[in-house]
Amino acid sequence: MAENIEKPTPTKTSVTGGQYDTVSKNVIQDNPEDWIRFGLGISDVQVIEVLDTEQPTVKSNRADSFIHAKVNGRNSVIHFEIQTRDSTHIPMPNRMAGYAGRCIEKFGMPIYSHVIYLHPDAGQNDPGEYIQEMPDYNILIQYKVIRLNEIEGKTILDLKLKGLIPFTPLMKPPENVDTEEWLRQCVLVAKSVSQEEADQADYLTSLGILGGIILDFETIRKIILEGTMQESSVIQHYTQQGIEQGIEQGIEQGIREGTIDAILEVLEEQFQSNDVQTLKPILEEIEELQRLKQLLRKAARAKSLETFKQTLAE
Repeated sequence: MAENIEKPTPTKTSVTGGQYDTVSKNVIQDNPEDWIRFGLGISDVQVIEVLDTEQPTVKSNRADSFIHAKVNGRNSVIHFEIQTRDSTHIPMPNRMAGYAGRCIEKFGMPIYSHVIYLHPDAGQNDPGEYIQEMPDYNILIQYKVIRLNEIEGKTILDLKLKGLIPFTPLMKPPENVDTEEWLRQCVLVAKSVSQEEADQADYLTSLGILGGIILDFETIRKIILEGTMQESSVIQHYTQQGIEQGIEQGIEQGIREGTIDAILEVLEEQFQSNDVQTLKPILEEIEELQRLKQLLRKAARAKSLETFKQTLAE
């Protein structure tokens, strides 16, 4: 193991926080072998530790997951970046180039970088590389683009890849299987995964929160609870302790965050201003989803960024 590698103690954020990127990061870091083997397409992987992802950038971004592992016997860093939708303020190739450079500087090992797009519409135009073409100053940084809706979900379920199953509701279902039936199949396999009883509630909640990116809450609640209530007294106990509330809160929080992102994207597209991102902390202080939806409509009609700022201050 390289001497300059730090050994932070990773913390696990509760899945009821509702942030899609946080839930995704937790699932990946809980089961890193599955994602590394899937991403790299190899089996000779030995995970050593999850690394500190705190990386100072212009916007104080954090890489989602850096994992120290031996790949074919060689010390390496595997990077997974989670994107619910497209990165609009800073293009994804620029971000990935920044993460790769800082990772090489900090850890001094080869890096395998991946960006995982959760929403079906995201990442369609991501080229998977950063290119600078200048005489004597050429730069090429390549990374793997993973669009969940292009992955055959049935293959993941058949292999019972624990680290990937919570993402299967967002994957490509079998032909002639609608989204509701597909979610039911995903939940059924998730329930069969061997794990501690105390972890299954969080596992199903993670699946439910991620499924909320494309499905409504009532459908998720019905399908997750209809089986667990009938077949598992343990899960029934956890349901009474708050799993149902956790799923609902997580999905609602995810919708709220998605609305904030949409407001910022609309403003950026209209006004092409670096000041747009300064509004994010203000928007995050707004708890009422209805108020955020109103602001989204007003952002689309705003004649200037100053006009929208005045509306926000009201």
